[in-house]
Amino acid sequence: MRRLVYLLVVLAFPANFLLAQTKATKTVKRAQPPKFTKADPFFADAFKEGLVGERPADLNKAAPSIATTGGTPTSSAPDAGSGAASGSGWSRLISAATIEDTIKSLKQQVDKEVTTLSDFKGNGHKLARRDYTLLAMLFGIASEYDGDVRWKKDAPAARDAFGRSAANFKVATDQAFNEAKTRKEELTELVGGSSPFVGKSAEAKATWGQVASRDALMKYFETIWEPRLKPALADKAQFTANSDKILRDAELIAATGEVLWKEGMKDAGDSDYKVLCGKLRDAAKQIIDAVKAKDFDQASKASAAVGKACAECHESYK
Repeated sequence: MRRLVYLLVVLAFPANFLLAQTKATKTVKRAQPPKFTKADPFFADAFKEGLVGERPADLNKAAPSIATTGGTPTSSAPDAGSGAASGSGWSRLISAATIEDTIKSLKQQVDKEVTTLSDFKGNGHKLARRDYTLLAMLFGIASEYDGDVRWKKDAPAARDAFGRSAANFKVATDQAFNEAKTRKEELTELVGGSSPFVGKSAEAKATWGQVASRDALMKYFETIWEPRLKPALADKAQFTANSDKILRDAELIAATGEVLWKEGMKDAGDSDYKVLCGKLRDAAKQIIDAVKAKDFDQASKASAAVGKACAECHESYK
């Protein structure tokens, strides 16, 4: 009996061993490799074939500006040496339309102011100094503008030319008159569509102390604040009827308030003076916002803030 069991075990062993070997060497089934089509995933011209749909409307929109606090202005000019003006922030204070329309309007005034040597030596040089200073400021803003604005390419050279001439009009000499006529001709060409400043290089970023003088800018301020802007902001009917003019004047005041404390300007190193300039600029900005919102009450309050800023400034600074 034992022999029979032993024989059965011996005979079964090779069969079990062969079965194990068969299972161990069984072929494993694998997934079939992917089949690629003949389509080419690359484009011969990625811009023509790969870009589908309309261009985003706000692709070039400037990043939102950081609001100021406490009436103290903060610098919004681009970093020195950048050459770019995308972060200048001027567009939040003054529109391209106001820059362009004011330059055109000043061209008409210059045509009347710079006529004869005798008139220029009378009162003409004072008017020309005021208006050429404002032109220099506007071209200075245009050269740094964070958006599209007419004459941007010529603006740096125009800024320096008009700023230099305005400084020379303190004294009514024959040479100053000839210089005034040259600038007048260049302005006529520029507004007419020509480029009289081609080949005259200048830095895009303004050196504001060499561009505009505070007293000349204040002379222009006097022509718009008391005669027309202040009365228009005191009467609701006038506010409604003259909203476009109010907006333009408020933008000019806001931009002037920003320029007044720029590095190189008179008293720009005085912290109290900077605060006052910030108050003027911010109050003018409130008028701008009020006009856009058609809010007379807000505009009237902002008008009082402009007057207060002016009074406080005149008490300590001339």
